[in-house]
Amino acid sequence: MMKNSKNWERKPTLLFVDYAVPQYDLYASSRANFMYLELLVEMGLEVKFLPGDFLRVDPYSSELNRLGVETLDGDWYRDNWQSWLSENGQGIDYVFFNKPDPANNFLPAVQRFTNAAIIYQCHDLHYLRLKRKAKLENDPAILEEARLFEQKENSIFAESDVILTFSEVEEEFIKEKFPRKAVFTVPLFFYRELYAPERDFNRRQGLLYVGAFTHTPNRDAVSWFCNEVFPRIQKQIPGIALNLVGADPPEEISALQSKDIRVLGRVSDEELGAQYASVRMMVVPLRFGAGVKGKIMEAMHNGIPFVSTGIGLEGIGGIEKWVSPQDDPEDFALEVVSLYTDAQKLEELSQLGSKFVAEHLTSQKTADQMSNILTVARNQAGLRLAEAFTDATRRPPPRLIAFYLPQYHPIPENDEWWGEGFTEWRNVSKAKPLFSGHYQPHVPADLGFYDLRDEATQIAQAELAKKYGIEGFCYYHYWFNGHRLLERPLEALLKSGKPDFPFCICWANENWTRRWDGQEQEVLIRQDYSEEDDRSHIRALLPIFEDKRYIRVNGKPLFLVYRTENIPEPARMAEIWREEARKAGVGELHLARVESIGKCDPQDINFDTAVEFAPDWQHKGAQLSADSELFSQAESDLGEVCDNNYVHTYESLADTMMAKEIPAYKWFRCVTPSWDNWARRKKGANIFLGSTAEKYRDWLFNAIDITNARLLGEERIVFINAWNEWAEGNHLEPDKKFGRAYLEATKQALEESQLAADSRRVGASDNVRMGQLMSQLVNYKYQLNVLEGQVTKGDQQIEEMLRSTSWRATIPLRWLKWRLRFLRKFISG
Repeated sequence: MMKNSKNWERKPTLLFVDYAVPQYDLYASSRANFMYLELLVEMGLEVKFLPGDFLRVDPYSSELNRLGVETLDGDWYRDNWQSWLSENGQGIDYVFFNKPDPANNFLPAVQRFTNAAIIYQCHDLHYLRLKRKAKLENDPAILEEARLFEQKENSIFAESDVILTFSEVEEEFIKEKFPRKAVFTVPLFFYRELYAPERDFNRRQGLLYVGAFTHTPNRDAVSWFCNEVFPRIQKQIPGIALNLVGADPPEEISALQSKDIRVLGRVSDEELGAQYASVRMMVVPLRFGAGVKGKIMEAMHNGIPFVSTGIGLEGIGGIEKWVSPQDDPEDFALEVVSLYTDAQKLEELSQLGSKFVAEHLTSQKTADQMSNILTVARNQAGLRLAEAFTDATRRPPPRLIAFYLPQYHPIPENDEWWGEGFTEWRNVSKAKPLFSGHYQPHVPADLGFYDLRDEATQIAQAELAKKYGIEGFCYYHYWFNGHRLLERPLEALLKSGKPDFPFCICWANENWTRRWDGQEQEVLIRQDYSEEDDRSHIRALLPIFEDKRYIRVNGKPLFLVYRTENIPEPARMAEIWREEARKAGVGELHLARVESIGKCDPQDINFDTAVEFAPDWQHKGAQLSADSELFSQAESDLGEVCDNNYVHTYESLADTMMAKEIPAYKWFRCVTPSWDNWARRKKGANIFLGSTAEKYRDWLFNAIDITNARLLGEERIVFINAWNEWAEGNHLEPDKKFGRAYLEATKQALEESQLAADSRRVGASDNVRMGQLMSQLVNYKYQLNVLEGQVTKGDQQIEEMLRSTSWRATIPLRWLKWRLRFLRKFISG
């Protein structure tokens, strides 16, 4: 226990979040995190560690447990971390975030479920490091990446109560942008015991560099030093050796191995200690980067003199009094030679380093500072929460984007394939109900059987969508090796500038067939793929991306691909697209794969995000049979209907999709107001019965609520399928039966989500909290419906086992059956 550990009235809980368990013997940032975790426990806090990858990595996880840190790892937490946070959030006093991506992923849920003080430790300014790299390499793509990282980091800074940095230079950068924020420079490393090294430098030999080679600045530093600096040193000190220590040296670093350069790779703590005890000097030839360098701290702690560039020394207050930066290769070499051959000077520098550690980098001094930081964080959080309640301005709700079908004007290809004048309306108008109560055809109301060649139609659609909370349309885009179909509505929009309404595009990269399903039978026009076509395609799209109305995510144009699984090399295609976009000055793209059929982590194919598709064909709910109660009034041959089609209830679709496991990757949710594609298919149609505006509203509210909890800023997007897929019975546009009911439901879901956000503010009124409770009950109802289905299935399985097993052996089963009946009674209330 630290001398100044607080006598807390209640032991406070701190949730520590990083991208993975700290592997303290591999990476400087992991070593720093481990030190802080240990310190916080010793200060008397109850510490829980949440690794963003949810992996348990021993011996590191077990070492944290030994310290008294609870690790929230494994499959259960991966699947249920939001539920855990909702149940335990009010007991969390502080959340300590590390690095941009973990903060970006978990911060929305922390804000939603806790009133915790939010502390953000940035380790280094990622955007600053990237800017310096871009300048060094004259690479505009890296500069664009830096700009996007700056947006991300600024967003996190704005949401934090206290910001910690290891660098005094970066503290000034942050304070300049956020003058009202509490920003502190804290030690990267700190030490319980001061090391008394052997300072007889006449007995020491060689130079040492330490740094993990997964970190780009380390690779660059070693390459530059070995090629530009070390040969100059060797001319003055023949036979001098250089040891390179660091995990995962790539091929170009391993290739430096020679008589005088030893690439040691990863070493144990004991082996590293032996290096510190035997080398004469360390070199820190970093040319870009940000933050404070752990290798400098470790050198001083171990009494090792060093020569460094300005980047290596940056942010360490006071060090400039006894160490001068050397950024020119000739100057760097001369400084190394001068010190290496002066044992007395080396001893003097060693003592100065030890003195610096004693004055600034002890565990006790860090504990004193962290105690003050926790107090400031709690006070700042109180002010933030109070201001959030009284501030009239609200965080805007997620953007709702509706898929948009452009097939409402004749084109020559459809004239040839389906008959002159064909549009989607032909399928819609000829649909007939299959049985009594089957809602067909869907007949448009307010906008009628429109023609998209009429500019007024698109303007009216946009005005209607905007009125009810739709943020934009996602136009389906048809490209077949340079041949475009149904492009007229989008081209008219681009040419006229009307309507003034946000939009993006989704490449519907399926074969066109007579079955309307993208399969190979009766192919009308085929999709073929090549790198040449990839370049032609993206070049044709770049002017569209530059339109001021085009929907962006963190500054990047959002481009969807409907079936990435059809593409032979999607990662290479994405690489070509990104390359062409950068070259044209458009910058980075936000590529999203639609989960229309298969699922995968989008990053595995060089995409950014996945978009859920509704209906999800793997999560449709139970299929109905002809004897279902829903058909009790029907007079048709229902056996034939159910045998030839896939008939489900809309409610089971919504329940099943809401109960889906949420993936770890970035994922935009999607809902559908209804679905019945009987108008297109005379066999094999998917028909979801019983859709109502209320059920759709509840599903949409659930999607918005989850999006608010999982995503930040411009990534908070929910898709609706669709605005106008009339032949699939799938449209928000008003029809004769329901009028604007589904549009009204859309608006209500948005309003309820805002009510839910308001109710979580400190001091929210009883009326507001009651409204939130009612909204939660809607979600609980869906969860209980799913649970009841699971209970019923389990009960049936137990009955079968009871019939096939002896009475005595079934005692546990009969007890479980009784418990299931009790649970069903509880569910049904």
